[in-house]
Amino acid sequence: VMAKEKTTVDKNRPYLTKRDGTYEIKVRTCGGMLDTFQLDTLKDIATDWGCGEVHLTHRQEVLLPEIKEQYIEDALGKLEKVGLKGGSAGLRVRNIVACTGGRYKNCVHDTIGIAIELDKKYGEMPLPGAVKINIAGCAFPCTRPQFDDIGIIGRAKPKVDLERCDGCGKCAEMCLMKAITMNEYKKPEINFGKCKKCGRCIQNCPISAISAEEKGFTILVGGRGSWPAFTGEILDDMVKTEDLVPMIGKIIDYYKKNALPEEKRLRPFVKRIGIEKLKEELLT
Repeated sequence: VMAKEKTTVDKNRPYLTKRDGTYEIKVRTCGGMLDTFQLDTLKDIATDWGCGEVHLTHRQEVLLPEIKEQYIEDALGKLEKVGLKGGSAGLRVRNIVACTGGRYKNCVHDTIGIAIELDKKYGEMPLPGAVKINIAGCAFPCTRPQFDDIGIIGRAKPKVDLERCDGCGKCAEMCLMKAITMNEYKKPEINFGKCKKCGRCIQNCPISAISAEEKGFTILVGGRGSWPAFTGEILDDMVKTEDLVPMIGKIIDYYKKNALPEEKRLRPFVKRIGIEKLKEELLT
């Protein structure tokens, strides 16, 4: 039988976890983006002062395990020189997760840019509880934002330029919801009862005959990826891109001012206040 490891978390720096004499450093990123200098630094720290391994969490953080105690401050200093810090732990805004967004052909939103803007304004902000923000650029959200405290899902309502369209049918082929059909004139017709406003047809039209008539984001609050998992409730179905960051700020500020001491995540807070009351307070 293996002896149980003794684990302690540094109260002042909760991103440091001590396990039987060595430390694990949780390193925050933004939208999972790292440059080559940062990757080299992570490799050097893991090789020189750790066990030679690096772990990538599902929330796009980096864990450096088994760092020798005498090198902790050196490791943190080396991280800071390349723009990295320990973080995403404790009662605060955690690591902001984002898909690659417009860098991927099926998405029309700059999710990384939004993550960076949110991180600059709210990243590591102390709060009554842990708040996890997750951004997906389309309605088929690979980052699973519906299971985080604040989930953001990109939307884009397509509009077809029938004169420009050459009838190739690529949009109908790409539509996962089968919401697009080609009529007798080989022109696309969109069934908005089926359309999820994901933007795949916009991004995949080879001659740009489909554009976004309306672009924005659905915001969900109170999701939690525990067991059982809880899906967040829709606060607003379509927030304009330019209004998104201020709206997230309003949610954070409202939680900060009104949360009870025991409400360490948004889910119990949302259930107590009620989604309709939150809409009344935040959307009007």
